[in-house]
Amino acid sequence: MRNADNKTQETLFIERLTIFSWLFTIVPYLFRGLIRRPLKVCKVYFIDASCPGLLVAKLGLLFSSTKPEKLNYRLIDIRDEKGVLVRERIVYFDLFEILKKILSGVSFRKILSENKSKNRIPTFLSKQVTSYSTYLNSSVWCAQFLVQVVHWKVKKDASLAAARSVLFLDKRPWFGQIKEYAYSYGVNAVETINLRFSLKSFVITLAGDKLKSLQGKYFYIKRKGILNFLKYLFFGKHSLSGRLAKQDTAKGNVSGAGNPKLVVQYYGHLNLGNPQLHSDLFFWQQSKFSAEDILIMFNVARDKLDREKWQEIKKYGMNAVALSPRDTVIPEAEVFCHWPSKAVSDFFPSPVEFSKKTVEERWLRRQLSYYHMQYNYWFDFFSRYNVKLYLTWFRYNGLHCVMADALGALGGVTAIYQRAFEEFPAATSTIDADINFGFSYNNAEIERQAGSNISYYIITGYLGGHRFPLVRKQAAEIRKSLQENGAKHIIAFSDENSADDSRWHTGHEFMRVNYHFLLEKLLSEPWLGIVIKPKVSATLRCRLGPVADLLKQAENTGRCFVFEGGAMHDSYPPAAAALASDIVIHGHLAGATAAVEAALAGVPTLIMDREGWRSISLLYNKLDKNQVIFSDWHSLWSVYRDNLKNPGSVNGFGDWSPVLEDIDPFRDGKAAERMGSYLKWIMDGFKAKLAREKVLALAAERYADTWGRDKIMEISNGSIKPLRGFEQKITIKHASSFKGEESYG
Repeated sequence: MRNADNKTQETLFIERLTIFSWLFTIVPYLFRGLIRRPLKVCKVYFIDASCPGLLVAKLGLLFSSTKPEKLNYRLIDIRDEKGVLVRERIVYFDLFEILKKILSGVSFRKILSENKSKNRIPTFLSKQVTSYSTYLNSSVWCAQFLVQVVHWKVKKDASLAAARSVLFLDKRPWFGQIKEYAYSYGVNAVETINLRFSLKSFVITLAGDKLKSLQGKYFYIKRKGILNFLKYLFFGKHSLSGRLAKQDTAKGNVSGAGNPKLVVQYYGHLNLGNPQLHSDLFFWQQSKFSAEDILIMFNVARDKLDREKWQEIKKYGMNAVALSPRDTVIPEAEVFCHWPSKAVSDFFPSPVEFSKKTVEERWLRRQLSYYHMQYNYWFDFFSRYNVKLYLTWFRYNGLHCVMADALGALGGVTAIYQRAFEEFPAATSTIDADINFGFSYNNAEIERQAGSNISYYIITGYLGGHRFPLVRKQAAEIRKSLQENGAKHIIAFSDENSADDSRWHTGHEFMRVNYHFLLEKLLSEPWLGIVIKPKVSATLRCRLGPVADLLKQAENTGRCFVFEGGAMHDSYPPAAAALASDIVIHGHLAGATAAVEAALAGVPTLIMDREGWRSISLLYNKLDKNQVIFSDWHSLWSVYRDNLKNPGSVNGFGDWSPVLEDIDPFRDGKAAERMGSYLKWIMDGFKAKLAREKVLALAAERYADTWGRDKIMEISNGSIKPLRGFEQKITIKHASSFKGEESYG
């Protein structure tokens, strides 16, 4: 790495170029380098920069032959030697490897040794380590990805090959492990001292659990006035729990806080009277679970509890609560006001003691404080509304661990259901809960490999299968409309959304290629019809950019139909588009849930894999590779036309039969009914005032007797076991091909 002048050559890559990082990290680094050895800086790249920071860097390099440049890259271009999109690989493989080293480190073991209680703190902390966000600069995955960006840039630019690559990363926990990871890719990671001040984080650190209490009281007074607040404070007459108690007393039920409740978090879909659409209450629609026992929790500010939702909820006899006034526009809607427990103290050490800790210890203690703050909050919430059962699908951070501990302390149960198809375990999706409703045996094995702890893993089958017969009528009407306008053969296409910044997401341009190809085919082929099922239709035309004009032209032919509806994600299921079509094309193998649903609905299904996932995909290995999964549109279209000219001539075309049993061992459309019935049995046990463990055991026995003892098991400590009292040994079928435990490659 030396040039003709015997100088060490270096290329600098800076995560965040600011005045602080330049003056207090990069300049001292260069100065020390000049003293120790002859040094030549070939290039200086930055990922992000502040205007003052960029100006200072330019002035500092004024008499140098190099100038600071923005590193231009797209996430879709960062691939490994197998052609796999590195961003996806990190989630399913690289994060696991670095997590193992973090969990075995001194800081982590020290914190865990102080925790003697039987709670979910170990899982909570490990999930917080691996949580990822495009805006979380201190995250481990972000550092790993930037290492891969530097590695890609050096391979791409031959002029950088002779220089040493130095990556200046913002100071973050686990830098030793990150540095080791970077070194394995020929990158020298340097910790950057960067000024980062967040008033919100500072206040949370000082106030701890008291902050949520003050916030709740402030919003309550602002919304209902000081007099109502005082009444609430001293008498509690305006609380939902009080109203529920009155309702139950009038019906001859147990008084107090009312009957036990199931809390379901609202994630954008009510559709209570439309079971053919996505609904957060789908299990209720397909079972005898009582609507009066359901409390819907609103905490999504961009999709508030409004008048229409309120009336729909009341129409079906349910109740709702908003976690903040910002989550509702209905004056009469209940808003939860948090009252912290006096028994819970602030878990932060004194500032002097805190300053003596390592970066990792400080981070872990902040997470512990967050855990206890959230525990206090949810303990208050669950006890206030007599919640005995909490149901969610969201598992991608550590919050469900806190909620499960808080509800468990009150004798309640936490259940998580599978919403998406999964091929591999991921550190971000580990579960630690009482109940998990999963599709199949294979998913049980995935949970085992992910390190999940699940007291009762319940195999239900695919939870959206009940919608297949319900959407057939509408699908037939759409098909008929397209045929009346000349369509002889109809393709359904589904996507996985896109985001603005193509550095952290595959981006709009990548998505537009798919739509451009299909829409041009429709406009040039008068016999072709297309049904489009976007993941997020509300922003589709905006995200399409110039391709939106093609979509408008396609719709004007009468041979193109776009499913629309839903504030966050579309309300219509993929099966609605699939059953209106002759064949389905899904745009992403790495996120194949829509394709799985189409295949289960019985429609030939193809997948376009432009992310390179096929090189490690289990589906690719099990399906007829060149007849189901394709790497480019021209290859797919060629095979599609061959089969169209001579139906049946392409063996295995769109055929998923080799994997359907692996995905759903039932395939009877009753998965939602099974899940709803199980939840009802749990609730019936609580209504009978049985102890929590008794309620869980009886529900498990009843399910096993109805659907088979091999459909229920326990997952813990890296193993899958039959439940206590279950005679036969549980055998995991079809799971021998999973290699999630092994290192990538």
